[in-house]
Amino acid sequence: MPLPSLAALGIDAVTADVYEFVLSSGDTVDVGTISAVRALDVATVVTALEQLRNLGLVHRTADGTVAADGTSTAGYGAVDPRVAVSALVAARDEQLADARTAVTDLGALFDDGRRQADPSGSTTVLTGHAAVGDWYSRLQHRARHEFLAFDRPPYVVATNESVERGALGRGVRWRAIYTVASFTGDGSLQGIHRLGAHGEEARVTHDLPVKLAVADRAVALVSVGPLDDPTAPPEALVTESPALIAALCDLFESRWRTALPVPALPTASVDGSPDWAEVAARLAAATSGDEGAVLEGVPTASRPPTVDERDLLALVAAGATDEVIAAQLRVSPRTLRRRLRDLFDELGASNRFHAGVEAARRGWV
Repeated sequence: MPLPSLAALGIDAVTADVYEFVLSSGDTVDVGTISAVRALDVATVVTALEQLRNLGLVHRTADGTVAADGTSTAGYGAVDPRVAVSALVAARDEQLADARTAVTDLGALFDDGRRQADPSGSTTVLTGHAAVGDWYSRLQHRARHEFLAFDRPPYVVATNESVERGALGRGVRWRAIYTVASFTGDGSLQGIHRLGAHGEEARVTHDLPVKLAVADRAVALVSVGPLDDPTAPPEALVTESPALIAALCDLFESRWRTALPVPALPTASVDGSPDWAEVAARLAAATSGDEGAVLEGVPTASRPPTVDERDLLALVAAGATDEVIAAQLRVSPRTLRRRLRDLFDELGASNRFHAGVEAARRGWV
């Protein structure tokens, strides 16, 4: 039977064919027999056998010789592959492990060379989704101790929870500040809570001036625009400048102190809905810098909510599914979706979490 590919061990198809013949022979076999059966010239067979011998997969009898022209009078026999191949694989694993260990040092040499060639290169301007997204992913993988993030739309790359879970699993302290607009999908808040279960520390605020990622307080990626036009190519700075990174970390810590811990999923209160008024009031207080502030200066609705709107908001805030809400209100799923769109438009909200906060700010719930 044909052998599985042994290319990972440096064995090409011809050498593998010769190896298969030796394995199936049951005893030592001479070069001439292999050459005749496999339709290979003698020199090719000898080259293949000597390669297998150097790898420790076959042995050569002591009563034969290998001539200068490549011919051989020796016999060759197979070493038990369960021992020989396993030993070869183990050796390659060790070599690969050494190569992996060298990556960090090689990367440091590369960075040092770049800095020496261009002393101003500690800060680089990035343009385009590919460049910005690549660097954000690099920082996620690179972090070993701490990762700081400002999360706000527009987004360059889709969320990859597995990468963050991997970082949290290796002991990285991960802190993220989100805006209300960060919860752009129905599953966004649930995703943040899933990451929280793995160790992410998350807070929320009304708005953030930039998008930011800092790995180990050594490398930072900060957006420079445009944040108000999601169709325009993103631009960002990646920097290793200690002074600039220190300033960005100070900005993060300042916002962290005033941001609000992400609200729990809506299951805790007596009636099944979270206290959105408290959430809105605390966000307003955090934004104003006064922890005792109320909703002072927050715009209110020009009209009170209708009974139907209030009922719909209560069910949305309680975390009920569309099917449950439609059944409770005795409407079709299509009608419910239309009502939800109208309600979100009225509140200027993009999702359920945002709608709950905005409704509380207006005094609707």
